[in-house]
Amino acid sequence: MSASVYIVAVENSADHLGAELAQELRGLSTDIRLSGIGGANMKAAGLPSQMDIEGLAILGLIEGLASYPKILRKVKEAADRIMASGADAVVLIDSWGFMIRVAKRLRRLGFKGQVIKYVAPQVWAMRAGRSKILAEYTDHVLTIHNFDAPYFERHGLPVHYVGNPVFDTDYQQGHTDKLKDEYALTGRDVIAVFFGSRPSEIARLSGAFADAVARLRETHPEAAFVSPVSSSIAKEVAAAAGADLRLQDIILLPEKRKFEVMAAADVALACSGTVTTQLACAGIPTVVAYKMSPVTYFIGKRLINVDYISIVNIAADRPLMPEYIQHEASGDNLASAVTAYLDAPEKAQEVGQALLAQTEKMRGQGGSASRRAADAILSIIAT
Repeated sequence: MSASVYIVAVENSADHLGAELAQELRGLSTDIRLSGIGGANMKAAGLPSQMDIEGLAILGLIEGLASYPKILRKVKEAADRIMASGADAVVLIDSWGFMIRVAKRLRRLGFKGQVIKYVAPQVWAMRAGRSKILAEYTDHVLTIHNFDAPYFERHGLPVHYVGNPVFDTDYQQGHTDKLKDEYALTGRDVIAVFFGSRPSEIARLSGAFADAVARLRETHPEAAFVSPVSSSIAKEVAAAAGADLRLQDIILLPEKRKFEVMAAADVALACSGTVTTQLACAGIPTVVAYKMSPVTYFIGKRLINVDYISIVNIAADRPLMPEYIQHEASGDNLASAVTAYLDAPEKAQEVGQALLAQTEKMRGQGGSASRRAADAILSIIAT
């Protein structure tokens, strides 16, 4: 079937999804024509970006307001490029604030193709009204949670459950020999550090992470800190390390070595996000931290309807990964939580097994989520 699909992703995790989706679409249809907007992963998958996405990975009310003029310019540019492509369908991946504006502009411009949202907003957690907005401006939604459908179908939006692509990767595939030899890690506690995927996350958490590293260095002087860093936030992490000497205790590696780091890690300290689910899939005891602007936190705390922020904890309905949010995400608290695992290997092993069991329950059946997403998109275009 000859068809044209335009894929849009402006955050690191979405860029991964876009790359995987592109590969699956090409595998299913030799006549598919792909174009898009994305990052390094989509480029590596043969889909160079038609627009610079730097600075669009934004989360939070204050951050959004500060970047609003730029967002509007980029929304216009993205929509104009989609219109010019003549695509049969556009796939808008995650990033609610940016993508819904693109969808609205496409409606105003009279886009004739199908507008498909890939990864639904988490209306089961907060802002249920977004389900009605999504139904008004998109034609289909591809969801990664099996409990999403009722929230959107009640507004007449067709829902396709494809599963969570995060579960399609083997996060235990890494080999540690090269990493351990390169950085003399054998016989040492290895603490993996994941700063986040957005510049604002690095800015807000780097101080607390630096405090935690300093405290852990005092109590566990032989410990090694290793962090795989994506290219999208490499400059911000390097700047934070340059401004705070305590962060220079962390071995910074390119993101492509993530699996090696996971294989070597005894425990992880991570900013809340997709990576916490990946760490759970690897069975790594993880301490989760998150901070946002005070205004965003004040508003969000009154809107959120769930007890946890990590998907694994939400699914398990218990804190398999201890979470420290806002003022609780202090160096003392984070270091103490990491120490609890380092000093009790039997506890760490028990938690690791519980994480593996929980993620196995959450794993979909019948092929990869990206393949199911590609199948759904081709089916939508064909109807």
